[in-house]
Amino acid sequence: MTFIRGKQTTSKFPTFEELNSNQKKICDVMRQVKQIHGYTLRNGIDQTKILIEKLLEIPNLHYAHKVLHHSPKPTLFLYNKLIQAYSSHPQHQHQCFSLYSQMLLHSFLPNQHTFNFLFSACTSLSSPSLGQMLHTHFIKSGFEPDLFAATALLDMYTKVGTLELARKLFDQMPVRGVPTWNAMMAGHARFGDMDVALELFRLMPSRNVVSWTTMISGYSRSKKYGEALGLFLRMEQEKGMMPNAVTLASIFPAFANLGALEIGQRVEAYARKNGFFKNLYVSNAVLEMYAKCGKIDVAWKVFNEIGSLRNLCSWNSMIMGLAVHGECCKTLKLYDQMLVSSLVGLVLNFLWLNY
Repeated sequence: MTFIRGKQTTSKFPTFEELNSNQKKICDVMRQVKQIHGYTLRNGIDQTKILIEKLLEIPNLHYAHKVLHHSPKPTLFLYNKLIQAYSSHPQHQHQCFSLYSQMLLHSFLPNQHTFNFLFSACTSLSSPSLGQMLHTHFIKSGFEPDLFAATALLDMYTKVGTLELARKLFDQMPVRGVPTWNAMMAGHARFGDMDVALELFRLMPSRNVVSWTTMISGYSRSKKYGEALGLFLRMEQEKGMMPNAVTLASIFPAFANLGALEIGQRVEAYARKNGFFKNLYVSNAVLEMYAKCGKIDVAWKVFNEIGSLRNLCSWNSMIMGLAVHGECCKTLKLYDQMLVSSLVGLVLNFLWLNY
């Protein structure tokens, strides 16, 4: 627990009772799965689908992989389910490709869903070479015309840093959806090439909230706060275009750095009304805006409102705000509280991981 200005905030970590309850539920499910698995093996019944789906709910990927490996009748659906599960777990993403190889050895041909999951794993592993190998398989498998899968491939290329390959693919696509344009635009914005991103934005046949947010976020990251603010104000004029949490988290730094407090307060009211303030990225951005604009009392209120959800960004914004405005004693006191809070968090996190 931490105490800020006499207010107590509780930890966001699970209690020992919750840990014990969760562990018991997992043990109960695993016991049921093993009983079913044993019964099916003894009686020659194939319940692979049910077993794997149960194991992925826990999740126990190792056991699920084992069940699939020994299944008398594996299916493409089950291979895809397990590849998808591996692709969403950072510590297991490399397993996607061994499972894909195993699938090919068993004469299962991949479909567009297989490639979507594999492209996602390539992105997380930041592996251009794997991506290019999969691109070759993708073309040979005949799924190049599939817009959703082709967009996932393009998105992967932009995120692993091979922007030239992404642009070549984009230029060759006979049909492009809004997500395709957004992915290409985001790639250029990610590398700070906002002129090309803006050109794509202007050429888009239609735009959605992601299109606008991509540009606003790109300008904010590039410290082009005036352009970010101008585009946000244009977005507000678009019929039916409502900013989401990512838009808001991206535009508040512009308000903070431009000193546009009046607009910032109006947008904060919108965020609160629509439930976006509960998003930590948004509330941190609001906190930073007040701290940078010299509204330290309001920043304190926001800091306390964030409460147990605070992360390092929350603490840094409040500490920097106090320091810049000459509150030396409060700065040091808050810094000490941050260290205590971080230590408690590390201990609880250690207990959670090793319970």
